[in-house]
Amino acid sequence: MANTSATTRVLGTVGGARGGSRGRGGGRRPARGRIDRVVSLDAARGVLVLATVFWLAAPRRPFPASEPWGAIGLDALGLPAFAVVLGCAFAMAQHRGWMSGGRVVRRSLILLLAGLLIAAATALVAGAGAGVPLDPESGTLGGLERLRFAGPLVQLGVAVAALGLLGLLARSWSGWALAVAIATALGSGALWLATGLCGELSDRCSPATLLVTGVADAAGTTADPLVTAGVTTVVAGFGLALPAAAGAALVHALLRARSVTGRQRGRVVGYGLLAALLFAVLGILAYFTPTVWGQQPLEPAVALWTPPLSLAVASLASLLATAMHPAIDTDLRGGTTALGVFAHPFAAVGRISLLAVGATLALRTVLEAVSPSPVAAIARLGDIPSIVLGLAVAALWLLLALWADRRGRRLRP
Repeated sequence: MANTSATTRVLGTVGGARGGSRGRGGGRRPARGRIDRVVSLDAARGVLVLATVFWLAAPRRPFPASEPWGAIGLDALGLPAFAVVLGCAFAMAQHRGWMSGGRVVRRSLILLLAGLLIAAATALVAGAGAGVPLDPESGTLGGLERLRFAGPLVQLGVAVAALGLLGLLARSWSGWALAVAIATALGSGALWLATGLCGELSDRCSPATLLVTGVADAAGTTADPLVTAGVTTVVAGFGLALPAAAGAALVHALLRARSVTGRQRGRVVGYGLLAALLFAVLGILAYFTPTVWGQQPLEPAVALWTPPLSLAVASLASLLATAMHPAIDTDLRGGTTALGVFAHPFAAVGRISLLAVGATLALRTVLEAVSPSPVAAIARLGDIPSIVLGLAVAALWLLLALWADRRGRRLRP
């Protein structure tokens, strides 16, 4: 039997006639079906996963990287891009009727738990290397007493929870477009206020630090840096909900373009460009609006994933989807074009995205906490060994994904 796990098909709607329903003029109107997997979406996610795995596995990263509040590097684009694809997958599940409140809660808890487990393992390894004893009576838990509630998986868990709340209200292209605009206004407003109070966004002054400092001052104590880091992580998760909502809006735009029969590629391109234009306009407004009140423009920043940065990534992703979607998928009703042969391996990786990124992140984080760190030892060898190691790890995940796809196995999470 041929493997159809990576192809697209449409499941007929209940009560839909074979030839469709009759229109006002007496002609038959094809029934609108529910769309299954989209190869271009899975392939785009797979490419992003391989790039992320390479970045995480390479001990010495020979590409520009970002400081928490410094210049924008390539690493600053990875997580917002992953959030866009996450929103795309959410919208497809919503379209198929697979997304419910229980699924959203379960997925958020899985991400939060995975992030906390990585942080706990890192704290224990670092504590063992530093000789911190396990003595609850003296207040030492082998390093767990300074557990950092931070990390990209925790941020994605918060973003998934926020996306699920938005999904309760937005179920169409117009609804998700409005959700993106509202999220942009709320996120930008909080950042504009912090910038107006402090003059700039930094690790010293941001919505998270202002909130923690204000609560600490009201309680008559000082702010704990670990608490500040945890609140910053949660706020950053809400920041990633914006590109995720943009991804959901993009998919619903493409679904709207596919709602009629005939030559639809022009509609797909049109709606894709419309989504990209919407995100670009909102990002420009978020950047320049503070100047109306004499403030500095809202610069892109990494620590909280500000709207100008995340919406720019969403605009770029929309342009790529506009090109990939009609080039790879036939019409979402029968498989892929000739380019689908090249897209299927990447689509297989896209279906194990959380497993690949989560496992690689966990291994690197724990190895960095070991003293002496093998990551630092390999990094001292130079760029070439790091590049080779990163490519090897990415190749291993690609082979594992292809094996699982051929065997029909679904690797979780």
